[in-house]
Amino acid sequence: MPARADLIPDAFRARVAGRPADADGGIDGDTWLASLPRLLDECLSTWKAQPEGPTAFGECALVVPVRVGKERASLKVTWPYAEARHEHLALRAWRGTGAVRMRAADPARWALLLERCEPAVRLHEMSALDACETIGLIHARLTHPALPQLDTASAWCARIRERLESSPPPMPRRFVQQGIALARDLPQADRIDATLVHSDLHDDNVMQTRRAGTVDGFVAIDPKPLAGEPALAVAPLLWNRWDEAAGAYNLRNHLRFRVDYACDPMGVAPERARAWSILRLLDNAWWDAHAALRPGAAAPDLTKAVSIIKAMQG
Repeated sequence: MPARADLIPDAFRARVAGRPADADGGIDGDTWLASLPRLLDECLSTWKAQPEGPTAFGECALVVPVRVGKERASLKVTWPYAEARHEHLALRAWRGTGAVRMRAADPARWALLLERCEPAVRLHEMSALDACETIGLIHARLTHPALPQLDTASAWCARIRERLESSPPPMPRRFVQQGIALARDLPQADRIDATLVHSDLHDDNVMQTRRAGTVDGFVAIDPKPLAGEPALAVAPLLWNRWDEAAGAYNLRNHLRFRVDYACDPMGVAPERARAWSILRLLDNAWWDAHAALRPGAAAPDLTKAVSIIKAMQG
């Protein structure tokens, strides 16, 4: 057996296998999986870490519980893709305030040595609205000036506008036109690119730990850092925990309450968060529609996106 292949769950292999390389100079899933046992072995050796406990994983990363001396930690190794390229820079900037604490980083290997955290069970036990308020408090803790290496919200808007104009997704025309206008108008605000933003913070990207610098023990993980404004970060709270939204007595009111509950501790205007949410949902729809063009891919289900965009109007 190759070095440390035993740390790679079959389910994670199946998730990454066959994945094409990221357009931004990445590596395809099969090639990366072939190198992963060696990467794990090198990281464990470099950081003098000993694995302990079962490996966890998400869509793109493997997290191995380890012990470094007497300290408990986690080794995270990520399949290379553009959004995760600067994760280590964001975690270094936050220094454990509102976010998981990073002990060391090896950007060339896309590897991080992190503090050991536990699943955020209490957050998932909260109502969706209370969870939105808690995540809003975490965002407030993460306030930090933007880093020069990051992609910017203004550049992001320009790319979204180009995509919507050149090859619009199969969404109602009025929504696409609204998205084009938002992509033009949102970057006109002052300090649009001034803040380090976790652009993918939702319930599943929160963990628990016992130390200072947290929000009631909760910390953010897995940042997709962007130089932008906090209002753009609210959108993931709308498309996650969707079963609860779909089961609400009034879907529109429930989703708008999610925005309000998150925005209040963040000091963000709800109407601006709603505008960003519409734009981000249209961009998601564009990516889903184009992914469906691959051979054998299923047609995208854009029902959720349409429902959320309708709720964000006005």
